[in-house]
Amino acid sequence: MRTCLKAVCLLLLLTPARAQQLYKEFEVDSAARPRGGFALLERFLDVNRRMPYAAEVSRVQGRVILSAIVGPGGEVSEVSVLRGLRPDCDREAVRVFKLFRAWQPALKDGKPVRQQLTYHVRFAPGPLKAEPGQTTAFYNKDGFQTPDSTQAGFKIVTPVDSTGIPNGTPVFFTAENGKWQRTFEYILEKKTIARYNDDPDAPDSIQVTSIRSSNLLYQSDGPCYSFYPDGALFAQEHFSAGKPAGQAKYYYPNGMVRRLEETLADDQIREWHWHPNGQLARVSVRKPAAPGASSLVLLNLWDAAGKPLVTEGNGTARMVSKQNSRLLEETGRVKDGEKEGVWEGRFADGGLFYRENYQAGKFLSGMAYYGTDSVAYGEPERNPEFKGGMNSLGQFLASNIRYPEFASKNRIQGRVVISFVVCEDGSLCNYEVIQGVHSTVDREALRVVKASNGKWKPGIQRGKPVRVRHRLPVNFQLN
Repeated sequence: MRTCLKAVCLLLLLTPARAQQLYKEFEVDSAARPRGGFALLERFLDVNRRMPYAAEVSRVQGRVILSAIVGPGGEVSEVSVLRGLRPDCDREAVRVFKLFRAWQPALKDGKPVRQQLTYHVRFAPGPLKAEPGQTTAFYNKDGFQTPDSTQAGFKIVTPVDSTGIPNGTPVFFTAENGKWQRTFEYILEKKTIARYNDDPDAPDSIQVTSIRSSNLLYQSDGPCYSFYPDGALFAQEHFSAGKPAGQAKYYYPNGMVRRLEETLADDQIREWHWHPNGQLARVSVRKPAAPGASSLVLLNLWDAAGKPLVTEGNGTARMVSKQNSRLLEETGRVKDGEKEGVWEGRFADGGLFYRENYQAGKFLSGMAYYGTDSVAYGEPERNPEFKGGMNSLGQFLASNIRYPEFASKNRIQGRVVISFVVCEDGSLCNYEVIQGVHSTVDREALRVVKASNGKWKPGIQRGKPVRVRHRLPVNFQLN
């Protein structure tokens, strides 16, 4: 009996040890790999890697070789540097690799096991000329950025801090007769604003600190950075004459990219979304759409475990969003990238919120359920609007704006953008100047917008009035 008890105890001690055994890639039957393949991992690293600014200044190029362990549950641990490039790049390589947790574990005799792997993270300088304390962006005569200063027709010099974030007024230079002529200074603004947050696991809106530059027409121009209250990066966007341009990145609080937007031709935007574990969630295109038509073209969709749901525009979609701070799962068929047939939206408790019908992406009909009530509707949503339409809004602004005397004497002109919320009853609240010109005209724009309270129709979503944050530009122009 005593001998048998010892044998059982020995077996119990050995079983965890075997489970924790570490294998090399050649020792397993099926090696650990990223869900979706190594191409998706490379895309993840390219989007999330941040070149340290000191390395950018030194024009560092090379790779960091990492060692890591993928556990039986697909978790990553013990990420370390096998062969480094330089300390700041090494730290960044470890940081970005740890963010990716969408691994398929290695298999040995049909069971998941721990496996050691090696992987390299590449670093290369960008097109900007980075120097201690400033960056220089060169542009050719057609307005496209170029790394070749000899081919540039103008340049923008921006003071930056040690991390490459703007901390001074950008200056525009024009090439004339082989020399750079200082032309004008941009306006650098740093302010706290409310931003909509489409992360289903986070609040609907968040207060962020925004740093952006504006041109002489007070249009956003160049890079714009927004930060969470704790200083972590919330968004990195780029504008040209007030319009989105190039790429925009939006981040989870842990520093991982949540969404990437790429501006395409014809005002279309390609979107890349990632699950919190690093698994690619969605690739889609947003396009201008006629009333009743969907603006979203779904190309590819995966769940958090890497299972393809929509491939090359066809499949059954399942997406999670928010509705009045409640998680909403929307499901439906996708054909050639467009919504097709019946789509449903259900809350986390299984309650049905809406059922809609589509044909080739065009909305046909819908029914929403609010408690014991149901509402039929002919369009999924409608934005708030001034009573009488845009012409009436223009007439109201023109007849009510009083040009401030100080601004008139000093030839102060530009566009002020006011943000406000249109409530369910059409009343206005939560006013904010999000793009200013001068305190005098900013106050006047705010006064006039407040005076429009009671003259708005509310936004409608699925047959019911809803609160919608709206932006209104108010132009101040002297004759």
